[in-house]
Amino acid sequence: QPLTHIFNVSIESEIIPHSWKAAHVLPLHKDGPTNILNNYRPISKLPCLAKILEKLVSNQIKSFLIKHSVLKPYQSGFRQGHNYHTATTKVLNDIYAALDSRQECLALFIDLSKAFDSVNHQILLKQLQHIGFDKKAYNWFSNYLSNRTQAVVADGFKSEFLITDKGVPQGSILGPLLFTIFINSIGCNIKHSSIHLYADDAILYTSAPSAGQAAQFLQEDFDEIQKSLIKLKLSLNTRKTKYMLFSKRQEVQPLNIHTFDGTVIERVSSYKYLGFWLDEKLTFKTHVSKLCRSLKSKLSFYYRNKSCIPLNYRKEIVQATFLSVLDYGDTVYMHTSLSVLKPLDAVYHSAIRFITGDKYRTHHCLLYDKVGWSSLTNRREQHCILFIYKGLVGRLPDYLACELNYSSSSYNTRSHDCLVLKNGLVKSDTGKRGFSYYAAHKWNELQRLLQLNSLVPLSHLKRLIFDMYKENCTCFN
Repeated sequence: QPLTHIFNVSIESEIIPHSWKAAHVLPLHKDGPTNILNNYRPISKLPCLAKILEKLVSNQIKSFLIKHSVLKPYQSGFRQGHNYHTATTKVLNDIYAALDSRQECLALFIDLSKAFDSVNHQILLKQLQHIGFDKKAYNWFSNYLSNRTQAVVADGFKSEFLITDKGVPQGSILGPLLFTIFINSIGCNIKHSSIHLYADDAILYTSAPSAGQAAQFLQEDFDEIQKSLIKLKLSLNTRKTKYMLFSKRQEVQPLNIHTFDGTVIERVSSYKYLGFWLDEKLTFKTHVSKLCRSLKSKLSFYYRNKSCIPLNYRKEIVQATFLSVLDYGDTVYMHTSLSVLKPLDAVYHSAIRFITGDKYRTHHCLLYDKVGWSSLTNRREQHCILFIYKGLVGRLPDYLACELNYSSSSYNTRSHDCLVLKNGLVKSDTGKRGFSYYAAHKWNELQRLLQLNSLVPLSHLKRLIFDMYKENCTCFN
C-alpha cells in the first residue's frame, strides 16, 4: 500500500524523486591494460524503488505501443516475442532467398557511437508527443529525463554527482524502451533495401542481379539512413561500420560504399551480428570455431578445478554455464555442413565426461544415457521444431509468422485431417536453409508422426518432442 501510494503520487504529480534519478557508476574492466579508460565498461546502478516504478510504467507503454502499432515491424529490440534469434532468422531468410534467386546480396552493419548516451532529450520528448502521449505522460517523462545525476564509485572512492543532460538512463528499465522509440523511424525513407534493428544494432541489406547494382541501391539507402541519423543527432561509428557481400560467385568487382564525408566503409569477410559470426559464404565456420574456443576455455576451467566440484553438482554447473552457451541460437547455423558442426560434438562429449567421470574412449551413446541428454543434432532439431511451433501459436513476430501458411490439402487419416503447411518453392540447397522453406518442411515431416488436427499447448508439444527424440542408440546393433 505505501509503495502504491508513492508511485501514484509520482505519476499524478508528474514528478520523480530526485534521489531516484541519481546513479552510481561502477567501472568494470573488460580486457587489456587497466590504465586505458576505453578498457572499462560503465555499470550504472539505480535505486530499487526507481526500477519498480519504471517497470510499472514500462508495462503500460508496451501495451500502448502494441495497441496502436507504433513500432515498425523491422524493430526487434525489447519487444515481446522478438529477440536476437528471430531477428537473425529473418535477416538470413531474406539473404538465402536472394541467393536462391541468383541475386547478389550486400549487407551493411551499422554501428553508432555511444548511441544510448547520445539521445537528445528534446527530440525524444517530441517523438513521445508525436506517437500519442498525452500531456500528463509527456510532463512525467520530461521530469524523468531532467536533472539526472551520476557519480563514479571505484576502489572505495566516490566522485561528485554531475548532471547528465542527454542520453537515456543507463541501467534503467525505461532506457532501452525509450531508445527503441527514439530510432523507430530511422528506416522510413529507404527504397531499395531492407533494414532490421535490434536496440542500437542495425543492418541494412539489399540484393540485385549484379554486385554493382546492389552497391548502388545500398549506397542510396545508406545516404537516407545518414540523413536520419543527422536529424536525430546520432553519430555513425565509421571505424566499426562494415559491409559484406553474400554471393555464390568467386570473382566479384571492387565495390565502394562511403559516408557523406567520403570515408570509405571497409568490406569484411566475416562479422559478428547479434552474437553470430556471419561469413560471406554463410558456412558459419568462423562462428563454430570461435564457439568451440570459448567452450574449450570453460572446459579447461572445469577440469582444472574438478577436485573442488563434487560429481553430484557437475551436471547443474555444466547446464547453467556450458549448455546454455552451446544452445544459444543453435538453429541459426544448424543447416550448415556436418564437417563444420563436428567439432561441437567433441567439446559436448568432453563436457559430459566431466560430469560422469568417464574416460576419453567412452562411447557417446553411453554418455548420453548417463546424463539423460540427446545428441547435439537431436537437440537442434527439437529447438527448431519448438521455434516453428511458436510461430503457429502466435509467439513469433509477424515477419516470421507470415511465412507459415496452412495448406488446403492435408494428410488424410481414418479419423481426421492433419494440419500441414504450404511448402515453399526453392531452386537450390541454399534456398532450403531459409526459414520460409525449412519451417514447412520440418513441420510436415513431424506431422507424419504426430498427426495433430489442432494446435496443442506448447508444453504438451515439448513433451511429445522430447519422447520422440529420446536417444535410441543403434551403434552396437
